[in-house]
Amino acid sequence: MTVSGLTPARQAAGEEPRWTPVRAGILNVWRYYDEVFEFHRGRLLLRGPNGSGKSKVLELLLPYVLDASLKPSRLSTFGGTERTMHWNLMGDGATGTTRVGYVWLEFRHADGRWFTCGARLQATIHTKNVTATYFTTFATEARIDTPGGIRLSGEGGQPLTKAQLAEALGTSGTVYDSAGAYRTVVRQTLYQGLNEQRYDSLLTALRQLRTPKLSERLDPGLLSELLSSALPPLGRGEIREIADGFERLDRRCEELRLLDRDVEEADRLAVRQRGYARRVLRAAAAAVTSAGDALESLAAEVRAKRAALGDAEAELRDATARLGEEEAQELALAARIDGLKESEAYKTGADLYRLRTEAQAAHESASRLRDQAGSAARAAAAKQALAAHANIAARTAATLADRAGTEARHAAERAGLLTVHDETQRSTATPTPSQEPRTGGPGTRVGGSEG
Repeated sequence: MTVSGLTPARQAAGEEPRWTPVRAGILNVWRYYDEVFEFHRGRLLLRGPNGSGKSKVLELLLPYVLDASLKPSRLSTFGGTERTMHWNLMGDGATGTTRVGYVWLEFRHADGRWFTCGARLQATIHTKNVTATYFTTFATEARIDTPGGIRLSGEGGQPLTKAQLAEALGTSGTVYDSAGAYRTVVRQTLYQGLNEQRYDSLLTALRQLRTPKLSERLDPGLLSELLSSALPPLGRGEIREIADGFERLDRRCEELRLLDRDVEEADRLAVRQRGYARRVLRAAAAAVTSAGDALESLAAEVRAKRAALGDAEAELRDATARLGEEEAQELALAARIDGLKESEAYKTGADLYRLRTEAQAAHESASRLRDQAGSAARAAAAKQALAAHANIAARTAATLADRAGTEARHAAERAGLLTVHDETQRSTATPTPSQEPRTGGPGTRVGGSEG
C-alpha cells in the first residue's frame, strides 16, 4: 500500500478556521507494527491491491478514534460483526497471550494549536474483551513521534503500559477513565457547535461514507437522511431569514410572471409595429429607389450630353480652324479673280462663253426634234402593225366564207334547191378581200425626218 498526497482544497472565502488532520498512527495492531500516515493539507489517499490494509486503516482510525466505540458493527467498513477489535489484536498470526497497541490522530488548528487524540488497546487470549484507554494532548511538546515529543513505545519497542502512558503525557495530556468523557472532549474540541445527538449523526455519516465501493450499494435515501441529521439545527433568526427569503422569492416570482406577461404583450405589439414599419419603409424605399433610378438615368443623360458637348466643342474648334483657313483661301481667290478679270484672256473668254452657250442651245433643240421624230416613227410602226393584223383577219374570214358557201351549195344541191341558192348568192354578193384596194405596205415610209 502506498500513501499519496493530494492537491489541497482552497478554503472558501469567509469560512471560519477549523481543525485539519495532519498525521495518524497505528502501533502494533493487526499487521501494522509502527505506521505513521501523513495527511497533505487534510487529505489522505491510500492506494494498494486488495488485502493490503486500506480498509483496515479506516476501521482502526476513522471514525473509531472520534467515536470511542468498540462495537464490531461500528468498526467494520462493511458493517459486519465478525471482525472485532479483539480479532484485530489477537487474530491473523498474532503471537503471545497479551497484545497492546495504539491508534491515534493528530490535528492542527489554523491559529497554530495542536490536538492529538488516541486509544491504547489491550487484549488477551483468555477473553474476547478489549480494554481501551483513551488519551488526548493539547501541547506542541506532546506530539507523538516527533523530536522533543512523546513516544508510545519503550526502549525495547514494547508499547507503553497505561501507567507509562500517563507518565509520558504528564501535564501535556490527559488519560480518561471512560470512553464517554474522552468522546465529549473530542467533540467539544473538534466540533464545538455540535451536541451529542448531532455528533453521533456525523459519525454515522462518516461510517456510511467510508464504505468500500460505496456506489455499488448506495442508498440515496439513507445517505440523505444521515447527512441531513448531521447538519446543525437552524435557529429562529435563520429560519425567519429563510422564510423572508422565500417570501421575497415568491414576490419576485410574481413580479417575473407579470414581467413575462408584459414582455409577451410587448412582443405582440412589436410584431404589429414591425409589420407597420416594414410597410412604411417599403413605401419610402420604393420612392427612394424610384428617385435613385431617375437620378441614375439623369446622370447617364448628363454624362452623354457632356460627352456630346465635348465632341461638339471639338468639332466647333475644328470648324473654326477650317473656317479661318477657308476665309483666307477665299480672300486669296478673290484677289486672284480680280486679277484675272482685268486680264485680256478673261475678256476673250467671255465671248467664248457666249458662243458655247448658243451651241449648247442648238444641241438641245436638235435633241428635242430628234426625240419628236422618234415618237412619230414609233406611232407609224404601230399603225402599220395594226393594219397587217386586220388584213390577215380579213383573209381568214374570206376563206371561211368561201368554205361555208361551198358547203351551202352542196347542201342545196342535195336538197334540190341549187337554183334558189344561186339566186340568193347573186343578190347578196359582196367584194372579196382580194378585190379591196391595199393601202400601205411593209415598205411604205410614213413621215419623220432624220436629224
